[in-house]
Amino acid sequence: MITIVLSLPIINFCGEGLRPNHIGDLGGVSVDMPKNLVHFVAYDGDPTFGNKREHPKPMRTYDSKINSFGFDLRYTDNTMLDTTNKALKSAYRRDNKRNLGDNPWVSVSVNSGDRVTVPNPTHRIGYGTISATDVNPVYQYEPLNEIQFGLEIYAQPGIDPATNKPWREDRDAKDVFLRRDKTGQIITHIECSNRDVPRPPCTQFFDLGLQRNISIEAHYSRYNLADWQRIENLVRQQLLSFRKRS
Repeated sequence: MITIVLSLPIINFCGEGLRPNHIGDLGGVSVDMPKNLVHFVAYDGDPTFGNKREHPKPMRTYDSKINSFGFDLRYTDNTMLDTTNKALKSAYRRDNKRNLGDNPWVSVSVNSGDRVTVPNPTHRIGYGTISATDVNPVYQYEPLNEIQFGLEIYAQPGIDPATNKPWREDRDAKDVFLRRDKTGQIITHIECSNRDVPRPPCTQFFDLGLQRNISIEAHYSRYNLADWQRIENLVRQQLLSFRKRS
């Protein structure tokens, strides 16, 4: 006689268990986010980084306010990094290890819930950056009389007396690129490093509109700045794809 013992998975209904998706409320919209596509998912009330949870993790529902999460997107073919796809993970590691300027991967960070407490957070970030009164000239900006890729450009004015070089060439200097709506509100804010490195980083800030308290950051190489609008549209598209189906 042969006895076969089947080992069945234990599902923890009080927590995430083996549920395939992270669920919750993202900016007022119910979402289902596949665990193999998103990472570092946090909810309002979760302990901050480095702190331990004092109470058992609550069961998540569609009313649970999502606080933050991230994902990676290859924008050249609109492919999200799937952690269960070995070939895709290998391509992601290879592309990042090569450290080429035109690396196609975009790292996306999303904040919502109690992390976003003002309407149009992009305008607040952008206006605060270009209006800074910091005593360090490397963080002061003036508009340039030019448009690049459909964006306004702001940069540091003047010369660093210690090096006799423009402040714009300082190792910590960044160029700022802005897009505004018809009312003058900043709706896209991009900061790009001026460092002479193989892949100078850019961070692009935008959101999903005044009706949703969602703030988005897309991180990519400055060599891909010309594609900023395509990147923004694809990230929006992926976020909207997380909406709960009826």
